[in-house]
Amino acid sequence: MTTDPDTLVDAASARSEFEASIMVEALKARDIPAFAIANAGMTLQWEVAATNPFRVSVRHKDLEAAREILGSVKADSVDIDWSEVDVGKSEDAKPATTDVSTRPMSFFAIPVLILLVLLWVLWRAFATPDQ
Repeated sequence: MTTDPDTLVDAASARSEFEASIMVEALKARDIPAFAIANAGMTLQWEVAATNPFRVSVRHKDLEAAREILGSVKADSVDIDWSEVDVGKSEDAKPATTDVSTRPMSFFAIPVLILLVLLWVLWRAFATPDQ
Protein backbone atom coordinates (compact mmCIF):
# COMPACT_ATOMS: atom_id res chain seq x y z
CA MET A 1 0.00 0.00 0.00
CA THR A 2 1.57 3.27 -1.08
CA THR A 3 0.59 6.53 0.53
CA ASP A 4 1.05 10.01 -0.75
CA PRO A 5 3.78 11.76 1.31
CA ASP A 6 1.66 14.93 1.45
CA THR A 7 -1.41 13.23 2.93
CA LEU A 8 -2.33 14.46 6.40
CA VAL A 9 -1.99 11.89 9.16
CA ASP A 10 -2.48 12.15 12.92
CA ALA A 11 0.76 12.71 14.81
CA ALA A 12 -0.78 13.17 18.25
CA SER A 13 -4.01 13.84 20.09
CA ALA A 14 -4.80 16.32 22.82
CA ARG A 15 -7.37 16.83 25.57
CA SER A 16 -8.14 20.44 24.62
CA GLU A 17 -7.93 22.76 21.67
CA PHE A 18 -5.36 24.82 23.55
CA GLU A 19 -3.10 21.80 24.07
CA ALA A 20 -3.41 20.90 20.38
CA SER A 21 -2.54 24.44 19.32
CA ILE A 22 0.57 24.39 21.55
CA MET A 23 1.70 21.21 19.79
CA VAL A 24 1.04 22.78 16.39
CA GLU A 25 3.09 25.86 17.25
CA ALA A 26 5.96 23.71 18.55
CA LEU A 27 6.04 21.84 15.25
CA LYS A 28 5.77 25.00 13.16
CA ALA A 29 8.68 26.50 15.10
CA ARG A 30 10.77 23.56 13.85
CA ASP A 31 9.62 23.98 10.22
CA ILE A 32 7.08 21.17 10.17
CA PRO A 33 3.66 22.25 8.87
CA ALA A 34 0.99 21.07 11.32
CA PHE A 35 -2.72 21.52 11.81
CA ALA A 36 -5.04 21.16 14.79
CA ILE A 37 -8.25 19.39 13.91
CA ALA A 38 -10.86 19.99 16.58
CA ASN A 39 -14.10 18.94 14.89
CA ALA A 40 -14.54 15.87 17.06
CA GLY A 41 -14.22 17.94 20.20
CA MET A 42 -16.70 20.48 18.93
CA THR A 43 -19.40 18.02 17.89
CA LEU A 44 -19.00 15.16 20.35
CA GLN A 45 -18.78 16.99 23.65
CA TRP A 46 -19.70 13.92 25.68
CA GLU A 47 -16.43 12.29 24.60
CA VAL A 48 -14.19 15.19 25.62
CA ALA A 49 -13.92 14.04 29.23
CA ALA A 50 -13.09 10.43 28.33
CA THR A 51 -10.92 10.75 25.23
CA ASN A 52 -8.48 13.04 23.47
CA PRO A 53 -10.62 14.23 20.56
CA PHE A 54 -8.39 17.07 19.39
CA ARG A 55 -5.95 15.82 16.76
CA VAL A 56 -2.65 17.24 15.58
CA SER A 57 -2.05 16.36 11.93
CA VAL A 58 1.10 16.56 9.83
CA ARG A 59 2.13 15.39 6.37
CA HIS A 60 2.88 11.68 6.14
CA LYS A 61 6.51 12.37 5.25
CA ASP A 62 6.94 14.48 8.44
CA LEU A 63 5.25 12.00 10.79
CA GLU A 64 8.35 10.46 12.41
CA ALA A 65 10.10 13.82 12.82
CA ALA A 66 6.93 15.34 14.30
CA ARG A 67 6.53 12.56 16.86
CA GLU A 68 10.20 12.88 17.82
CA ILE A 69 9.88 16.65 18.24
CA LEU A 70 6.70 16.38 20.29
CA GLY A 71 8.36 13.77 22.51
CA SER A 72 11.40 15.97 23.10
CA VAL A 73 9.24 19.04 23.79
CA LYS A 74 7.23 17.09 26.34
CA ALA A 75 10.39 15.73 27.98
CA ASP A 76 11.92 19.21 28.16
CA SER A 77 8.81 20.76 29.70
CA VAL A 78 8.69 18.26 32.57
CA ASP A 79 12.05 19.38 33.98
CA ILE A 80 11.14 23.04 34.50
CA ASP A 81 11.82 24.19 38.05
CA TRP A 82 9.39 27.09 38.31
CA SER A 83 11.07 28.40 41.47
CA GLU A 84 14.16 29.21 39.37
CA VAL A 85 12.31 30.94 36.52
CA ASP A 86 12.95 34.68 36.49
CA VAL A 87 9.80 36.37 35.27
CA GLY A 88 11.31 39.83 35.72
CA LYS A 89 9.95 42.80 37.55
CA SER A 90 6.91 44.63 36.34
CA GLU A 91 7.77 48.14 35.20
CA ASP A 92 4.40 49.57 36.11
CA ALA A 93 4.32 48.13 39.64
CA LYS A 94 3.96 50.87 42.22
CA PRO A 95 4.14 50.48 45.97
CA ALA A 96 0.76 50.52 47.65
CA THR A 97 -0.01 53.73 49.50
CA THR A 98 -2.39 53.97 52.40
CA ASP A 99 -2.16 57.72 52.86
CA VAL A 100 -5.67 59.15 52.59
CA SER A 101 -4.38 62.53 51.44
CA THR A 102 -3.16 61.02 48.14
CA ARG A 103 -6.60 59.65 47.24
CA PRO A 104 -8.53 61.62 44.64
CA MET A 105 -11.70 63.43 45.61
CA SER A 106 -13.75 61.06 43.45
CA PHE A 107 -13.28 58.47 46.18
CA PHE A 108 -15.63 60.51 48.36
CA ALA A 109 -17.79 61.86 45.55
CA ILE A 110 -19.19 58.49 44.51
CA PRO A 111 -20.86 57.65 47.86
CA VAL A 112 -22.22 61.21 48.12
CA LEU A 113 -23.66 60.95 44.60
CA ILE A 114 -25.29 57.61 45.43
CA LEU A 115 -26.77 59.07 48.61
CA LEU A 116 -28.20 62.04 46.69
CA VAL A 117 -29.79 59.76 44.08
CA LEU A 118 -31.36 57.61 46.82
CA LEU A 119 -32.75 60.69 48.57
CA TRP A 120 -34.23 61.96 45.30
CA VAL A 121 -35.85 58.56 44.59
CA LEU A 122 -37.34 58.44 48.09
CA TRP A 123 -38.61 62.03 47.83
CA ARG A 124 -40.27 61.27 44.44
CA ALA A 125 -41.78 58.05 45.80
CA PHE A 126 -43.35 59.55 48.93
CA ALA A 127 -44.10 63.09 47.81
CA THR A 128 -47.81 63.83 47.48
CA PRO A 129 -48.84 65.17 44.11
CA ASP A 130 -50.27 68.71 44.15
CA GLN A 131 -53.91 68.83 43.06
